[in-house]
Amino acid sequence: MPTALCDAGRSHKLDGLLGFRRAAIAGSIVIPATSAFGGLSENHLMTSAPRLDLRPGVSEPVVLMISRREVEGADLASVLSRLKVFLATREDAWRYRGQMTLVVDGYNNDPRELVDIPEVRALLRRLEAEWPYWAFFFNQVDDSIKLLLSCVAGCRFLGNGAVEMDADLVAGAMARAFSGMNVVFDRFDFPEDELELMSRGFVEVLQQAGMG
Repeated sequence: MPTALCDAGRSHKLDGLLGFRRAAIAGSIVIPATSAFGGLSENHLMTSAPRLDLRPGVSEPVVLMISRREVEGADLASVLSRLKVFLATREDAWRYRGQMTLVVDGYNNDPRELVDIPEVRALLRRLEAEWPYWAFFFNQVDDSIKLLLSCVAGCRFLGNGAVEMDADLVAGAMARAFSGMNVVFDRFDFPEDELELMSRGFVEVLQQAGMG
């Protein structure tokens, strides 16, 4: 079974976070598990290669915060309940396409990277399986896609964020991601050229991460 090694991305610790917290409150929709913002672990922007024009930027940022309580309680239902609003109307789905950042809250004092925490991996695998629209909403700028797919398609977790990827699992996750995109585009009759742009950007993210 073919494998590849990738770095799942490193999470923010508390020191670099205050600006992010202010920006999130002032300029984005935040969908937290609770009203508290303490203890975020957020993903760094990907800086290994410049972003090309075919990858849409973020103009209406949305932060999906998953709490440590939800992770340790395997409470995916609470997470899914907060995501229903994004498919409630055609306007909402269109406005927030490619705008969502995945954040896991509460692990600042844990020396492990998020991908090295078994409970985080387990919940994110279930999120990928039970919310097939994530690739439509996740942005293509930061490490949200990379973190999720590292949890879903990793076969060995080597520490410090290094993950050995299973090519078959990556292919399966990609197929489900494209299917989820297609469902949203078909449901709301969105333009085909936007689907092509989003799909190409998604593939580019995977290629730059060494997954595609």
